[in-house]
Amino acid sequence: MHVTVTTIIFGLPEGQRLVSTRFTVATATLTVRELIARKVEQEVAECLACERPGLSGEYLSPEVLIKARTREALTPGTVDTEIVRAQRAFAARDYMIVIDDKRLFDPDIGVTLLPETRIEFIKILPLVGG
Repeated sequence: MHVTVTTIIFGLPEGQRLVSTRFTVATATLTVRELIARKVEQEVAECLACERPGLSGEYLSPEVLIKARTREALTPGTVDTEIVRAQRAFAARDYMIVIDDKRLFDPDIGVTLLPETRIEFIKILPLVGG
């Protein structure tokens, strides 16, 4: 089954970033942790194949995202490194995952995905200035 994850990053100097990642899952039920891993794995593969200019970046620090004026600056490390970074950032609440308008908090909760399921990875950067 094909699923699409939409990444939304709010608060960048150039405005909101909206990126979609489409991939195939073997089973309709997986954990949030597995969903993160599949999404990151797909993005890294697309970056390495030059099909994507850079990572979506929801799990990267605000400093990295703001300094990266171009998506090309968001080049990935190894798949395993990026998966660990993304899963740690989710556990630290650096970004949120919303499935069909319901925010998920537990990385080990199982979710059932349908072709029409809306999956969003959302990052909100802190305001800068006084």
